[in-house]
Amino acid sequence: MNATPDLLRPWTGPMGGVPPLDRVDVPALRVSLEAAMEAADEELAALRSVDTAGTFADTVLQLDGLADTLKLVESVYYNWAWAHASPELRELRREMEPRIAARNDALYGDTALYARVRHAADHDSLDPIQRRLTQRMLERFEDAGAHLDDATRSRVAEINQRLSSLYTEFSDRVMADEEELVTWLDEAQLEGLPASWVSSAKAAAEAHGDAGRWAVQNTRSAVEPFLTLSPDRRMREQVWRTFYGRGELREQTLTLPIGQEILALRGERARLLGYPTHAHKVLSRTMAATPGAAMQLLKQVWGPAVDTFKRELAAMAEVAAAEGHPGELEPWDVRFYGEKVRRRDHDLDPNELQRYFRLDRLRDGMFWAAQQCFGWTVEPIDVPTPHPDIETYAVRAEDGSDVGLFHFDPFARAGKRSGAWMSVYRSQRWDGERVPPIVLNTCNFLKPGDGSPALLSPTDARTLFHEFGHGMHGLASRVQYRHLAGTSVVRDFVEFPSQLNERWLTTPELLRRFCTHVDTGEPIPDALVARMEAAANASSGFGTMEYLASAVVDMAMHMSEDDVDPATFEQEVLSEWGLPSQVVMRHRTPQFAHIFSGEGYAAGYYCYLWADTLVADAAEAFDEQGFYDRALARRYHDTVLSIGDTVDAAEAFRSFRGRDPEVTPLLRHRGLIADTDG
Repeated sequence: MNATPDLLRPWTGPMGGVPPLDRVDVPALRVSLEAAMEAADEELAALRSVDTAGTFADTVLQLDGLADTLKLVESVYYNWAWAHASPELRELRREMEPRIAARNDALYGDTALYARVRHAADHDSLDPIQRRLTQRMLERFEDAGAHLDDATRSRVAEINQRLSSLYTEFSDRVMADEEELVTWLDEAQLEGLPASWVSSAKAAAEAHGDAGRWAVQNTRSAVEPFLTLSPDRRMREQVWRTFYGRGELREQTLTLPIGQEILALRGERARLLGYPTHAHKVLSRTMAATPGAAMQLLKQVWGPAVDTFKRELAAMAEVAAAEGHPGELEPWDVRFYGEKVRRRDHDLDPNELQRYFRLDRLRDGMFWAAQQCFGWTVEPIDVPTPHPDIETYAVRAEDGSDVGLFHFDPFARAGKRSGAWMSVYRSQRWDGERVPPIVLNTCNFLKPGDGSPALLSPTDARTLFHEFGHGMHGLASRVQYRHLAGTSVVRDFVEFPSQLNERWLTTPELLRRFCTHVDTGEPIPDALVARMEAAANASSGFGTMEYLASAVVDMAMHMSEDDVDPATFEQEVLSEWGLPSQVVMRHRTPQFAHIFSGEGYAAGYYCYLWADTLVADAAEAFDEQGFYDRALARRYHDTVLSIGDTVDAAEAFRSFRGRDPEVTPLLRHRGLIADTDG
């Protein structure tokens, strides 16, 4: 008899048990997935065999807890796929993704189970949260076509399985361009770049086989500092083209045909399910409710952002002309000359600022802010991890009870997709009592090659706090039903806690305690903080336009009722909207992993702006009462962070703020309109 795989054994250790992450490899994942699928099949067969018309207890509740072991194994599998990829794991994904999709369709396409859930939904005895869970279950069945005829439902399943393969292939191709393509530098081309960046570039060159040179890794954390600080225009253009050309530079990693097929399949599936477009399907279950409402918000911000960027561009052109570059600026120039303007107008040197933004100190600062606001204590804990860079912390409440485990994986490495994200090894659940979640923040900060402390740019520092906002949302959850727990909220609300948490980074209390000089340990001077605050919106027009371009193209592609060719659609839409030539999408379509590597943000990238509208409004409450006001923080915890999807998102915001959100605070915060309050 074969031994039980480690991942399938009951997890032991603190906080309700932890996964054996030091004993995970591709063979173990394969064996564990196969065994967990077999066990899940037996559970499902038992559920189907129950002779019942359907009640909350015998159907909905059972579905909520179905295949628990498989979900735990899948959580490890997906975290490995995103952060520990290898050729062997990519091959396993190509095999497993269609099977996982097929299993999901077989479950939620089951017409008999769907009928049972519908019957349960008609019971008057359901309380509001039970009714909400039941409604969410019905939506899952209807997304799989359980309400449709056999032929249509079968086609929906075929589409889902094909999409699962396409998502994997798109992700793998973009990652290949990020891992394999670098821009080589000689020592003379390092002018203007901080020592921490140079150290990382030296380590990257060694990893790519040339220890005598320096390499710009093809990731945002390496590229943006180079574009901002390097005076070598020719190299800026080369770095820019390599980064923004991911997915279209090489035949073997071309992604555009994949994106085109994904869009066509999503459109067909939406029509089969009764929606005119994929955007209508997605937005029907969000705060925005309709694609038109989302587009209206984008339009409200687009005009002020364009006007602001034109003023920024004029200032850049003035500086460029004075330095002997009188021609039109290009996309690889705007960060560089935007930085020149910032230094001229605000006397702010990013290298000076970065010396106060040590990763380890800022990490401690975000933990301290959580302690001040919610009474949490965050302490290192020794549990298995898959990589030496990953730190793990036990988070406990003021009364000593367990909140959850927090894994922090900060640095870029081979096999990790670019960007930053929050995920889980186990969502919060309720098995007679609360079982704490195991939450993971993954980032791609540059790791110095010489062992010195990692220093962050202001953008990286915001990313650190942003992801911990997601992390706190997952950690704080106190919800009885698994499908409603943690961050399982509508897409345009899920970014609210993360973007709000960025605001704690720049509070004076945190800056003075944790932004200390890397060499002297002295706190950041008040004068430097004042210059940083004055420069906060120095490139707001550019940053907003860069984001808006991605959000508009995403929504327009998914609103189209015709076939979309991504190679031309991007240009056509942005030309129609009047995007200035110096700005490109933050995520161009050939590498737009948010929308082509999965379902999550497809027709949903607008959500960052929607959430920031909520954030700007909510932050004014903290501005008025204090970011460390315990009563206000407790209300935020109780009305937003801890309740998952147990109430409507708009109701949750009203419970915290006392009213619906307004867009004016957003425009004011981004510097897109004048602040007339004073």
